[in-house]
Amino acid sequence: MNIGIKIDFFSNNLVEAIGAGIYKISVINSNGDIAPLYIGESVFVLVRCATHLFELKRNPKYFGFTEKTISSSEITLKFELLQQIEDRKKRKRYEKEVIKQTLQTQKLICQGGISDRMKDIDDKIESLTSFLNSK
Repeated sequence: MNIGIKIDFFSNNLVEAIGAGIYKISVINSNGDIAPLYIGESVFVLVRCATHLFELKRNPKYFGFTEKTISSSEITLKFELLQQIEDRKKRKRYEKEVIKQTLQTQKLICQGGISDRMKDIDDKIESLTSFLNSK
């Protein structure tokens, strides 16, 4: 399978992503519109997000992509660090707060809104396809 999407992997804060924190993965469509795909936390953000990329390469449906959408060079997958937080309890609490705040204004393409749980594959594909086709 050909992965043609662009990957913006912590272009503004790669060094900071080496530690613990909250991160967001967004998708940018051909119109330049951006939508949150996933919000997560990790003790080692860079490694966790590299794992997300590995899963995406292994199975594009992991983030709701199809063979057609994963091969589009007009789509960008953006990884960004939202906040460095070393303390596990504070990190988990802040992650839930960011998810809750995000859901007040936007839908998360891959998450249902209960903590960091992912939607099922069909829901992810439907949500991402709908966003990518929006004008």
